[in-house]
Amino acid sequence: MNQPPNPFNSNQQNPLDPLQQDQSELNRENEQLPKAYHPATKKTLQKLFLFLIVIGIAVGGVLSVGVIALMQKAGLTNVPARVNNPK
Repeated sequence: MNQPPNPFNSNQQNPLDPLQQDQSELNRENEQLPKAYHPATKKTLQKLFLFLIVIGIAVGGVLSVGVIALMQKAGLTNVPARVNNPK
């Protein structure tokens, strides 16, 4: 029968398990990654992030004012009239 492997069996060898990989392999893989961002790049990314936040808040504010204006124009913000139901 085909049975799935037991995940609790500690005798299995998984080649993708980081605990079982050789340290030289891990070091070789990490050499390709940058150690840290260049300070100018980091500053540019921070400015871009803040710019996007400000633009998002501005667009959200304009849209919310527009939605409220449309709701008022359509009469969706008015208090509904009371209906007397005779019993």
